Amino acid sequence: MTSSHTSYEDLASQRRGSDEYRQGHAEAQRAYLIGKAVRDRRLTLGLSQVELAVRAGMTQPALSRLEAGGVIPTIPLLDRISAALDADLIVEISPARRLALSATADERSPRYAHPACVGRVHVLGWVGPGGGEVDCTQRPEGP
Repeated sequence: MTSSHTSYEDLASQRRGSDEYRQGHAEAQRAYLIGKAVRDRRLTLGLSQVELAVRAGMTQPALSRLEAGGVIPTIPLLDRISAALDADLIVEISPARRLALSATADERSPRYAHPACVGRVHVLGWVGPGGGEVDCTQRPEGP
């Protein structure tokens, strides 16, 4: 008896090619980047999750989920967190930026762009000491 079993890799590769998968991946990446930015700024200031949560008017478990990339925060919540982190929140909507295709597969990959440049959301980071804008149209420096 022969089996018409489809391997996991076959199924997974089909799903990875879908628009739904790419949109979900981009959303998860944005949530991760926002959470990482909050965590990095909190650690720079030497705050615990409990201290930041109290300052921002939220619970520690909610802050933990946000820092882990488990939720996409609302603008009002990000505004409260930014104030608690003594930082400016900057939201920018601009024309879509496309990476130019180049000769190698590595350069055509979205990984070629700065990780803050995911989809059409441009995560600028926290403005203040060490903060600044990332230009999604330029190839990042370094290896």
